[in-house]
Amino acid sequence: MEIASAGGLRPVGASIASRLTAGRLLALLLVVALAVRLIGLGARPLWLDEAYSAWFASRGWRELWTVVPTYETHPPLYYSLLKLWSLVFGDSAQALRMLSVTLGLAMLPVVAAAARELERQRPSRRPLLHVGLAMFLCACSPMLVFLDQEARPYPLMALAYAIAALGLLRLLGEWRGGTAGSLVSWAILAAGTELTLWSHALGLVYAVCVAAALAPAWLSAPLDRKRIARGAAAAAIVLLLYLPCLLMMLRRAGDWGSGWLRLRGNMPFELLQLYTVPMEVLTVGSAVAALAMLLLAKRAIEAGIQAPRWNSDRALLLLWLGPPLLSMLISALWMPVFLTRTLGATVVPAFLAMSAALARSGPRERLLIALAIILPLLPTAVQVATRPAPEPWDEVGAYLHSHVGPADQVWYYPNDSMLPVHSAAPKIAGRERGIPGDYPAIGMKGPIRGGSPAVVSLTAEQATSVARDPALRAVPTIWLVTRETAVFDPAGDLPRALSGTRAIGQKQEWADIAVQPFSRRR
Repeated sequence: MEIASAGGLRPVGASIASRLTAGRLLALLLVVALAVRLIGLGARPLWLDEAYSAWFASRGWRELWTVVPTYETHPPLYYSLLKLWSLVFGDSAQALRMLSVTLGLAMLPVVAAAARELERQRPSRRPLLHVGLAMFLCACSPMLVFLDQEARPYPLMALAYAIAALGLLRLLGEWRGGTAGSLVSWAILAAGTELTLWSHALGLVYAVCVAAALAPAWLSAPLDRKRIARGAAAAAIVLLLYLPCLLMMLRRAGDWGSGWLRLRGNMPFELLQLYTVPMEVLTVGSAVAALAMLLLAKRAIEAGIQAPRWNSDRALLLLWLGPPLLSMLISALWMPVFLTRTLGATVVPAFLAMSAALARSGPRERLLIALAIILPLLPTAVQVATRPAPEPWDEVGAYLHSHVGPADQVWYYPNDSMLPVHSAAPKIAGRERGIPGDYPAIGMKGPIRGGSPAVVSLTAEQATSVARDPALRAVPTIWLVTRETAVFDPAGDLPRALSGTRAIGQKQEWADIAVQPFSRRR
């Protein structure tokens, strides 16, 4: 550092920079990431998918690993971790979400280690900037803040994918040195890949991209028998341990095509929001950050494409863009699987590549781009953390609690709507009933419109039969709770059937959720 001419004193900025180490920067950004994720963590009720997580975690171990996989899309690993977590910390919304927060924080040191590995392989002479920006982006990414505040498996998948990326980068560096790769690096790669496979139904897509990013260097000349043998052994272990999970997924694959997802033409635009700033929180300042991040993304992609041989830049590019492109291809040729939040784990290799691009930029440009990203992104992350509830099930439950009488009945259609109401509201006085049966309605006959055999809809004939059940004559009021009727009851069969025998009351609506009373005619 330069010495100030007057009095030999260091400038304030230089003095701070001289004391800033990677370890201190990691500690600082861990505090920032934690603070952002704690904002409003318990203010929102669990929405439907989170209520699923809570319900699965409340099942017994045998049911969780044998019955739940027959109707739930994702492997039971995350729900098992959540079950153990809730036994220690409770099952409130805030407590359940703290597991995701913890997983998100655990990712930062992994990202720091991966960035340091990249710096060793291709030095930028700005290692602190390289590592620091990668950690900052992971700490304040709007998508990661969003995912880390929900009790869902996506933070686990992001952490697992980051571990796999670290192992892969370590091996690429070790192979350049002429070794077969240390057992530690192979173990990190295998563990991260295995955890990715078990964390989500689309973990297989991510694992394929990990293998594709590793293969060119693993099979490069001159062939090393020891390197080949270690790779084959690692692959065999990963596949063997994944086999039970694969069998679970295959049992569910038959009805995936009947889900609510549809092929959309704006998928590339959704990716831009994934790696920068979502439209919902876009302001003038965050738009500047988004443009700066797009500039770095462009340079990172160019660095990977222009590399003279297979290296870490190309491998990161495949880890980054491989899962989205595969998801688009599967959606176009087979069945819709593209969903932005399922691709949240790819922000890790994206941010590693983007931070490397910044560290390799010129001095003045580095400063301008870094400020353009850092200054607006932190308040944007806070804005994401303070977002309103996507589904106000607490308001729905409170309304039912104050209006339902002891002799009334509450019908939930689809039946899984009962789960978030139970998690967000006090006990309701009347009898509650899922239609056509309480969740999970496995084995019941009817259309599968939501993609899950546990959520069954009614035909028009079935709706009429349910509404005219003689046992309902003594029920004063039936309170019908509906959600996304365009998907589950597009023709309005159940309300029509109830209106044939009962008087219709005033409907209360909360976005896609509605409650309507049907009273006994006198």
